[in-house]
Formats: sequence, structure tokens, C-alpha cells
Amino acid sequence: MVSESRLLERAKKGDNNAFDQLANQTRARVYRSLLQACGNPDTAQDVLQDALINAFRALPNFRGDSQFATWLYTIARRLCIRARKDLDRFFSTDDPFITEEGEQMLKQFIDQHAQDPDALLIEEELKERVQSAIQALPESLRAVIVMRDMEDLSTEETARALNLTIPAVKARLHRAREQVRLSVEAYLKETL
Repeated sequence: MVSESRLLERAKKGDNNAFDQLANQTRARVYRSLLQACGNPDTAQDVLQDALINAFRALPNFRGDSQFATWLYTIARRLCIRARKDLDRFFSTDDPFITEEGEQMLKQFIDQHAQDPDALLIEEELKERVQSAIQALPESLRAVIVMRDMEDLSTEETARALNLTIPAVKARLHRAREQVRLSVEAYLKETL
């Protein structure tokens, strides 16, 4: 397997296959981050495609101060913020099952709970509570918790991607985890 630095060098010289290899090596990782950040699979996929196009165009300016995936995620995160703002203008979240995908998710949810309704319902509601708590975080905290806890980026990689200091990442991660914990605890007290 060719090293990332070699692929970057070749891609900067116009080797499209090298860029494709870089994109393929990082696509899944960045997409998973975008799912959390964008909150919608279709939006995440669109943002990823736009980010790859932007990265391809900006590749000559990439200094290599971070990993390619971190740089790509930084581009994608900015696009995701814009996309979320655009979506919020046009769509209401009052009825999340208005799409075919939403109806499929509801059907799958019902089928799963038909097997062991109580246990599955509690587990699913807890997952939803955690996801809701993460989505309710301010963007500055949500980005850090997604990158560190869901994408397993190091503190250093997260700091580079978000243009923060390492102590700032640690402080934001602590605040984000605390807010999620408090939200989940409140939910558990209500249900138990």
C-alpha cells in the first residue's frame, strides 16, 4: 500500500488515481463523522461529495500539516454547517417520517420491538436520547465529541481539524460529555 504522503505528492502533480486512492481511504471515516454532524444520511453524502470536489480543487494549497482525512473533514464540516442552515430553512422536523426512508426506519423500529418490546424500546430510546443530546449541543461542542468519541480521532488531530489548542479540545470534550451525561441521567430518572 502506498503511503499517504506519496499519494499526496502524486495527487498534487495531477495524478487523479492517487487522489482517488486518498479519497477511498478516507471516505468512510469522514462520512461517519458527517452523519453525526449533518444529522441526515443524504445530506452527509452530498456534503462529502462537495468536500471531495473542494479538496481536489484546493489540493495544491494543502500544506500537509495534518492528515488528509483531517483536512477533508475540516472542509466537509464547514460545508455541513452551511447545508444544515439551508435545510433548516426548507424542512420542518415536525414529521420525521414524511420520506420513504423515514417510513422504512419506522417499520424497522416496529419490527425490532416486536421481538422483545420492553428491552428493545428502552435500548432504542436511550440511543435516541444520546443522539438527541449530542445534536442539541452547540456546534463547538458537538464537533469535538463527534470527532473524539465517534470517530476516534486523537486530541491532536481534533485540535488541528478544528483549529483549536489541545487544552481547548479537552475542555470542550469534557463539557460536551457532561451535558450529554446530564441529559441522559434526566431521561433515566423520568423513565425509571
